[in-house]
Amino acid sequence: MTDKGGGVRIAILSHGVSPFGFAYVRGFRAAGHEARVFSLTSVDEEACPEPVTVVGPGDFRPWEVPSRWQYMKVIRPLRRAMRDYEPDVVFGLYLSSGGMMACLSGMPHVVVSARGSDVNLRVGRRLWRWVYGWQARRSIFVHAVSEPLAEKLQRAFGISRDRIVVAPTGVDTKRLSYVEPASRPHAARVICTRAHKPVYDQGTILRALNRLKARDVMCHVTFVDHSETERTKAMVREMDLGDRADFRSPYTYDELPDVLAQADVYISASKSDGTSLSLLEAMSTGTFPVVSDIPANRPWVTHGETGLLFPVGDDAALADCLERALADDALRARAAPLNRQLVCERGDLYNEAGKVLAAFEQHMERKR
Repeated sequence: MTDKGGGVRIAILSHGVSPFGFAYVRGFRAAGHEARVFSLTSVDEEACPEPVTVVGPGDFRPWEVPSRWQYMKVIRPLRRAMRDYEPDVVFGLYLSSGGMMACLSGMPHVVVSARGSDVNLRVGRRLWRWVYGWQARRSIFVHAVSEPLAEKLQRAFGISRDRIVVAPTGVDTKRLSYVEPASRPHAARVICTRAHKPVYDQGTILRALNRLKARDVMCHVTFVDHSETERTKAMVREMDLGDRADFRSPYTYDELPDVLAQADVYISASKSDGTSLSLLEAMSTGTFPVVSDIPANRPWVTHGETGLLFPVGDDAALADCLERALADDALRARAAPLNRQLVCERGDLYNEAGKVLAAFEQHMERKR
């Protein structure tokens, strides 16, 4: 235990470009604990919302060299950093990266966090079944951001359910202010804040947009210009959708409510997910969700009541959902306050961080 008011000192292992580590820092600190992000890869420290310690070497680019052996070069600097920081708990985000390194950090008390893609992309792979099983045995407990993800860890990787704590990361509902439906543009504006990796399936969105164009139905989609946008932009050009799709620059967390307030509808065509923070952010601000019908989204969106669901990859169904969502002002108005309430009750950053902290504290109490 730390000597600062009896709180727990937590080292969060993540890639510094990920927002999740910094969200946990805010949540843990608000409860009176000490927390810091240790980034496995180089980052622009001035652009990070919280202080960060980089432990990975400058030439470490796991997304360019897709080999898990690349992570071995992080072990020695990570262990030095952990000895200096002396954390009570090492919290590793994503079993395939931060979780793996947490288990190799040399620290005795480790928690690994399953986020979504780290599990969904490796189901059925024998090597990862062994690796994730080893992490579960090495850890105090395994954290999962959704119940479907916990079930998959149990079913596909053999991790006992009583070793899993479920809590979404949650969003900062205090900073994500609610925008009344009447204050929105009502101009067929749709926002997509997802990244442009294949799992987020932006192609289905563009094909649906093309269908609406053929029907002469007004709909304009704004994508956030994250990295890896080349393929999405190429499809916009190929389909001649330049007048119906655009790309805006990335935003800060404080700017996000204004970004979402410029749209009537939020859209995501993700093929798989954990609990999507992008979805919770949109729902918290009152933006109507039209999202893929996957297990991770169903606990949050009730089709026809609080949002609309469409089958994965079905651009015809998505086009129908978008046309309905944009035409039905009353549906969007009814859903907005219900969605805000749901996120405040079940997806608030500070409440959900508290569940993870409670499990940390129970373990530390047993150790004492």
